[in-house]
Amino acid sequence: MKKTIITSSFCAVALIMVSCTLSNEKKAENLVKETLKDYLYQPDSYEPISTRVDSMFIDATTIKPIMETSNDISDLISKIDECKRDIKLAETSMNIYDPNSYSSQFTRGEYARAKKEKEEAQSALNKYSKKLSGELASLKENITKYHNGEFTGWAVSHRFKSLNAIGSITIPGEMIFFCDKEFTTCFGYEVSKIEKFAKILKTVDEATSDEDIIDYFKDNSFLL
Repeated sequence: MKKTIITSSFCAVALIMVSCTLSNEKKAENLVKETLKDYLYQPDSYEPISTRVDSMFIDATTIKPIMETSNDISDLISKIDECKRDIKLAETSMNIYDPNSYSSQFTRGEYARAKKEKEEAQSALNKYSKKLSGELASLKENITKYHNGEFTGWAVSHRFKSLNAIGSITIPGEMIFFCDKEFTTCFGYEVSKIEKFAKILKTVDEATSDEDIIDYFKDNSFLL
């Protein structure tokens, strides 16, 4: 009889312990709410709508450097294209003002100016091209690290609403947060940014050369 009472008491305590343990969704909501305080215009107006928690098998710390590198690559490609245009314009001017023994001082001066502009543009092109190669290597390295393969924490898809800066309009929001295993820290991005990020990952994963990646960035403008 005493054994039965002890066993029953143990089960009761176990049930109480289970009931007091927060679910992953509740842990995520509590952490996300605290994190959003520094993000929302009107933190007090925050209202959660839905939360979904999934196991995470990536290195989420690589997301920020991948985004930053992607923006740098996009910027470098624009600068390289500008340099190439400047070189062509300079070459056109050099052809027009190509001097001979009968050329005027003006013609020789214009040729010299165009030649200098071409040299400066070519020097900048070489510099940006070298830097682009480094950024592409960094992008691929971080994406390799991103595909961790081991359980690293939790990806939280969260929908919510809050008021705008002047408190007159309710703004719906949808973000993805990346939380550690114990739900003690997290950071998040708007879904639109993560969608762009996912396209970059797919492009790099499927690329057979750096040119494939460069072509993608040429066709898509990024500010992640």
